Formats: sequence, structure tokens, C-alpha cells
Amino acid sequence: MKKIVVNMFGGFSIREGDTTVSNMNNRSKKVWSLIAFLIYHRDRVCSQKELIDLFWNEEGIDVNSNGALKTLLYRARAELDKLFDGAGKSLIQYNGSGYYWNNEVETFVDCDKFEEVISDIENSSLDEIIEALDLFQGDFLEGMNSEFWVMSLSTYYHNLFIDCLSKVIPIMIDAGKFDEALSFCRIATNIEPYNEEVHRFYMQTCIASGNQKKAVEIYQKLSERLISELGVIASEETRSLYYEATKTINLSSITIDLLKGQLREMSDRPGALVCEYDFFKVLYYSMARSIMRSGIAVHVALISVTEKKIELTPKKLEKVMPYLEDTICRSLRRGDTLAKCSISQYVIMLPRATYENSCAVCERIIRAFNKKYIHNDVNLTYAVCPIEPDDKESFQWIREPMDN
Repeated sequence: MKKIVVNMFGGFSIREGDTTVSNMNNRSKKVWSLIAFLIYHRDRVCSQKELIDLFWNEEGIDVNSNGALKTLLYRARAELDKLFDGAGKSLIQYNGSGYYWNNEVETFVDCDKFEEVISDIENSSLDEIIEALDLFQGDFLEGMNSEFWVMSLSTYYHNLFIDCLSKVIPIMIDAGKFDEALSFCRIATNIEPYNEEVHRFYMQTCIASGNQKKAVEIYQKLSERLISELGVIASEETRSLYYEATKTINLSSITIDLLKGQLREMSDRPGALVCEYDFFKVLYYSMARSIMRSGIAVHVALISVTEKKIELTPKKLEKVMPYLEDTICRSLRRGDTLAKCSISQYVIMLPRATYENSCAVCERIIRAFNKKYIHNDVNLTYAVCPIEPDDKESFQWIREPMDN
């Protein structure tokens, strides 16, 4: 007895026994879209008019002509014949009113089983949920997501997967199902690269499984992506989870030698120290407190990239900003610090520098950048201000606990 196994998540493939056919590296998108459509709607007959309207109406082909459809069906059956002799006509049948997938041949479809379990999650066991989630290897019919009929279904299954994770990841962590949870989180962050919630799932699972370093790495990649591509900073909730991970990297006592090794700067990059914006703010507050005691001059400079003649697109900034970071690093001392604070700006801390010296440093950076990257299409501007030890607004987060 033949059994057909169909995978629609993360691509499209059909297997019978040891033989698999798929749309991988196949340019016949309509052929595979037709096969997928008939399988997904295998509970009914699809009329010729419905199929013609679905695949050709927008291209202006006469909707009363079925010649193009017959040709497409011939090609679809030819692809299915690779499963076994006569598979095409056996699986795609015609009953006079339309075409349909032959349900007399046992057919397992991953998205059906997934939906069956996840839609009734309250009445499903954890093992059943894990088994269903394991079917989701990527978005629904990933290679066909531009097809009109696929779009809404892709969104539906996508949201079903993400919503399910928000409910079951804490349960999986409590049950010690770390490997499974990590696998699902990796898929979630691949399909939702800017979604902080799914990254928090991933970080929480890493922390619970004892892999704090991985949690830190996940945050750092997310933070860089949010700043570089969207120009925003991770939320307080995500940053709090990051701080939790950094605080628990050492879960047992360490020696002074190990401490020195962990604190040693791993990069031998010359010039200034590059850090994340969150840590730059901590350094700022620390320096401001120090100024209250020492009175030394410390200035902060903001260097901004602005457009010259060509519009400053995110793609353009993605190319320019690494060059600017490299120029800033090489133009500063090892005691200086910089961080990317927006999609088009770097902030620099200049200890023991007067206002005039700080301005001169910024002008030196701009000259060095323009000299090395002669054909760049951007302008660089800067602003300088001193760190104020009595800046109440900046110190609000410190003063509040003292006032309570």
C-alpha cells in the first residue's frame, strides 16, 4: 500500500518510500504550486475555472481557455511520476467537474498534523506538542511565499508557531527539555530576526540550560541588528535578560588568575575600545561620578553620517558605518571609548580632553575618513559636549534609590 509523506514547512517535498521529489532547484514554480494547491485542498474538487483564475487570470490569459491548465497538469503529473510508475495520474485525478488529489492513497501532510495538535494545545500532552512543533522546519511553502494563495496561510502557520512557543517554552524549560526548546528557538529567530520576544525565549532557554555565554551572544547579535538595520535599541525587558546572563556566567568560585583571563581584552585591535551602547551609558555614569571627586575634564562627541547628494539608505549606511568605525578606532587612543548609538551615529568618550581638543579629534577623524574613502557619498558632522557631574536627569536612575 502506497503512503505519501508531504512536507510543506521550510520548503516543499513529496516522499514515497525511499524516493523524494521536491521543488528544490526547480524553476517550474507553477507546476509545484499547482501540486501543493491540490494537496492542501485535497478535501474537495478544484474546478478548472478556479485553477485558471488562480494561476493565470492576473497575467491576462483568457479564463475560458483550459489549454494552459492541461499543459501544466501534464507537467505536474510528469514530476509525480518520479515517485513511482503512474503516480501522476494516480494522484491527480479528474471527475468531469474538476481536478482533485486522490485521497484513496494515504497522504500525510506535516502542516495538517501541526495544526491539529497546536490548535488544541490545551488538550495535548507536552510530548505531542513537541512532536508537532518538530514538524515546523520553516515557514509554509517557503519557496512559494510570493504566491497569492500561499501568503495568508504562511502568516497563519507562522503566527501559530510563534504563539505556541510563548506558551510552551516555559513548560519545556521546567521539564528540562532544553535541546528541543533550543531547536525550536533557533527556527523562531531565523524566521523572526527582529522579534525580541522570540530572542528572549532563546536567551531564557540558554540561561536555564547553563549556557549563559550563548545567551549573551544571542543578545549581542540582536542588538547589533536592531541598531544597524532599524536604528532602535533593544527593549528594557530584553536588556534585563542580558544582564542576568552576564551576572551568572561564573556560577562557582574562580581564582584571581582566571578572573584576569576573563577580564583581559581579547581583541588586539589598535586604538579606542568599541562597546555596546548600553555599556557606554554605564561608563558615562561611572565617569560622571568620578568627575564629582576629581574634577577632570571629560567630553562626549557625537559623529553623524548625513547624506551628500545620494539618498542615505539603510543599505548605503550598512557599507559606510564599518569604515567609519574603523577610522574612529584608529584615530583615538586606547583609553577612549566609542559605541554605535543609532543607525547613522557613533558616540565617543574622550577622557582628559578639553572642548577644543575634542573638536580637533573629531575634525581629525573626518579628515582621515575622507582621505581614505575618497569616493564616499556622505557627509560627516559632529557635536561635542562635556560630561556634567551634576546632570540630575542623567543621574535620575542613580538618585531614585537614594531618595526612597
